[in-house]
Amino acid sequence: MTGLCQMLAPILSFTADEAWEFVPGKTTGTVHEVELKPSDFSISESEQTKWKNLLELREQLLPKLEGKRQEKVIGKSLEAKIRLYTEKGGKASDLAADTNVLEEFRELVNVSQFEITKDYNADLVMHADGQKCERCWHWETDVGSHKEHPTICGRCVEAVNQFKA
Repeated sequence: MTGLCQMLAPILSFTADEAWEFVPGKTTGTVHEVELKPSDFSISESEQTKWKNLLELREQLLPKLEGKRQEKVIGKSLEAKIRLYTEKGGKASDLAADTNVLEEFRELVNVSQFEITKDYNADLVMHADGQKCERCWHWETDVGSHKEHPTICGRCVEAVNQFKA
């Protein structure tokens, strides 16, 4: 929490000071008096390769998303569903193998839905299925399926239920 407050301090000075009030064991009265010490950050070579591949795929998809936006198929990227063709050994095959990577990539590209297809002729970008969730703005097929929260998706229902008294 200390490091986060320090990083936010130059941008959100008042918010960072308010958050600073809740930091346990602080040694100064304000976050602005603390020296920011850089920390070492390293990731494995396989993690570097994974992110390099994901970012390259993202760069290939962004123009396609923009094209569909100009065609008025989608407005914002969150209205999109992306189908990515995979071939054995291709960069996209890493996505197909790991659902966590698939979810990370969906967030990286900022689309609501993402699926892997073996159909080379499938549309790459289309409008997402379902309805827009009022809370997260993702288009999901389960919006309206929860009686207590009819305007939000299942993922948001779980998040909201975690904070119920």
